[in-house]
Order: sequence, then C-alpha cells, then structure tokens
Amino acid sequence: MKAKDEITLVAPCGIYCGACEAYKAKDDPAIMERMMNSKTLNKEKLPCPGCRPLKGNCLAIDGTCETYACVTEHDVDFCFECPEFPCAKLNPSADKANILPHNIKVFNLCCIEHQGLDKFLEMIPTIKKRYYRGQMVIGKGPQLE
Repeated sequence: MKAKDEITLVAPCGIYCGACEAYKAKDDPAIMERMMNSKTLNKEKLPCPGCRPLKGNCLAIDGTCETYACVTEHDVDFCFECPEFPCAKLNPSADKANILPHNIKVFNLCCIEHQGLDKFLEMIPTIKKRYYRGQMVIGKGPQLE
C-alpha cells in the first residue's frame, strides 16, 4: 500500500475527503461561511483536514468514527484489506443518498484495491459526476449525457 502521506485525503472507508465541502472550505471563503452557519457540524474542526489527520474524529459526528476505529484496530489502511470486508459499516442506504456519498464507499474501495490509489485519485472527478449527475441505466450503470 502507499505511504501514509499519499493517502491522507482518502478515508479508510473509501470516501475521498478532498471532495468534501468541509475540506474545500480552506480555500473558499463562501464555503467556509456556509459551513460555519451549519447547525449540524462541529465548527471548531473547520476547515477539515480529512479523516486520517483527525484520526476519525469527523466534524459531522460526535466522537470517533466507528469505521476509522475498526480499521485502526485491524491495522489496515483501507477497509478492503480487512478479513471482514465488506461489513455492515459499508452497507449502502437510501437515506440521504442524494446528498451524502456513503453509498459509493465499496465501489471506491474496489477501485483502490484493483486499480491502485493513483488511478483512483485520477478517477475521482468522473466518479463524483456519475454519482451525483448520472442517470441510472439498468445494466450500464449511471450514464452521463
């Protein structure tokens, strides 16, 4: 696996922290202002440096992320390296699927495992676009116009 500094913005669960508004707020005052006005985030952690630098203490939850703690306990960099992969922590859910990228975790992890971290990082813009803007075609996956 890659050196720790090369995977800083890729969470153990496969989420790319570099695409998160809380991370992007560091370079965009408008995003920072919007995030500071949020009633659901721990504003003391803004801008967010990513899951790994925070050691799983995500600003969207109280305490440590259970998935991060699990990966740490299993002494792996990514969930796909765990003998229990995939587990219920990665189970997709329809809840908030239109605004949170949680359903894409297993896809991302499979990309990292089979194509490597560098290729995955190159694919991030297309993966994000297909997730949020793609139109699902059965048998073909999300298609872009």
